[in-house]
Amino acid sequence: MGTYRQTVVDLDASVEEATECVRRGRNWLETEGYIRPVPWQGGVVYLAGPRWREAVDLVPWDWRARITELDQEPGDELTVITGRTIFYASQGDPPSAICPHCRNTTPASAWPAIDKWYATGTADLHCQVCALRTPLPDWEWTDDYFAFASLGFQFDDWPPLHPHFTTALGRALGHRIRVVTGKI
Repeated sequence: MGTYRQTVVDLDASVEEATECVRRGRNWLETEGYIRPVPWQGGVVYLAGPRWREAVDLVPWDWRARITELDQEPGDELTVITGRTIFYASQGDPPSAICPHCRNTTPASAWPAIDKWYATGTADLHCQVCALRTPLPDWEWTDDYFAFASLGFQFDDWPPLHPHFTTALGRALGHRIRVVTGKI
C-alpha cells in the first residue's frame, strides 16, 4: 500500500512571505471549490470540495470515481507545509540534476549543496558542462524528484493533479511552481 503524495511547491515564496501565500493559495482553492473547510477537533481541516474532479485526471485513477453519480472523493486532507523544506518524490534511485542553463543532466553529486541549503537557506550548484553556478532551488531534477522551497500544498491520496489545475494554482500564488509526486 502506501500514500500517493503530490505536492505543489511554490519555488519563489520566501520564509517571510509564506504565510501570506498560504492564505492566498488556500483562499483560491476554497473559492474555486477545490477544497472545503471542515471543523475537526477544535480546528479546521481542508477536504476535497465540490469541484475537486476538475482539479484531477481521473482516467488513470479508480474507475469508480469516473462514475458521475458516485460521490467518492479523495480520502485525505490538504496539508500546507511552510518553512525551509526539501520536498522529494519518494524513495528510489538517486536523481540527476538538470542544469537550468545548458539543460545538461549530470549525476546528482549535490549532497554538500543540499546540506548547506537546508542549514542556511542558500546554496549554489556548479554545472560540470557549462561551468555556471546557479542557486540550488533553480535546478530541476530527473522525474521532478526534488524541490527546495518554503511552501508546499500537499495532496495525499488524490488522483493525479491535472496540469491546468497546478498552473492555475501557480498563477493564484503569483510564483513559479513545481509538482513533486511519489508514493511514500
